[in-house]
Amino acid sequence: MLLSIGMLMLSATQVYTILTVQLFAFLHLLPVEADILAYNFENVSQTFDDLPARFGYRLPAEGLKGFLINSKPENACEPIVPPPLKDNSSGTFIVLIRRLDCNFDVKVLNAQRAGYKAAIVHNVDSDELISMGSNDIGVLKKIDIPSVFIGESSANSLKDEFTYERGGHIVLVPEFSLPLEYYLIPFLIIVGICLILIVIFMITKFFQDRHRARRNRLHKDQLKKLPIHKFKKGDEYDVCAICLDEYEDGDKLRLLPCSHGTSCCCEPWFTCSSVRGGRQTTVISTAWARPCARHWCH
Repeated sequence: MLLSIGMLMLSATQVYTILTVQLFAFLHLLPVEADILAYNFENVSQTFDDLPARFGYRLPAEGLKGFLINSKPENACEPIVPPPLKDNSSGTFIVLIRRLDCNFDVKVLNAQRAGYKAAIVHNVDSDELISMGSNDIGVLKKIDIPSVFIGESSANSLKDEFTYERGGHIVLVPEFSLPLEYYLIPFLIIVGICLILIVIFMITKFFQDRHRARRNRLHKDQLKKLPIHKFKKGDEYDVCAICLDEYEDGDKLRLLPCSHGTSCCCEPWFTCSSVRGGRQTTVISTAWARPCARHWCH
């Protein structure tokens, strides 16, 4: 039983380890926040809040630097104009797309097919940040580029000062943070597992103690199997091994496997599960081969 408890504790440790690894892997793949660092032609910077999409690749830890291009058409619900060719270099271009008219994943996929390395989708008539998702597995599997969502005010500022045409550039920077629920859920799981193990241990100990108590007393059926002998003067033992009373002629004695005799009035002693002095009684079985111990029953 102790081996079983040990295996359960090992299993609990393995479960917690797996959950922890999966948790950090999930956080590594999907940042919960991000920022856009924008620089104009005078290298004056401004920061804008954004929210990463729940599909596509994550932003690199060092961020993604590129030139911002307005999407044509703006909603990117159909194939869009590819980025311009950068002189003497490949360049990295990021497209700014307007929300509505089609699903987010379609917009980002069109941006990817046009050759953009990332997509920024902005809200319309609102600065609320929305977590972009996808319900189309077929489209989802095709998206490789990262994408983020921003409010309308941020989009207007980016268009006015930080686009490629105006000599600006931007950097999409991920911010990896750990919300409270990611601490709380693993903690509750491990606490729950510990409570379950404690309950299992207590139940196991209860049955072990109960079994030990039953084992340490003689069953009535076993007691009846012990032969009865009438005492006669001259017998080897003339004193009860339990109550220390002297036998008289004609007294009925129970003969123990160790050849001692006991008074029949002491029979309750054999079925008692406890003795004075806190000592445990020894189970009397047909395998006895040692002298009786003189203990007193409560």
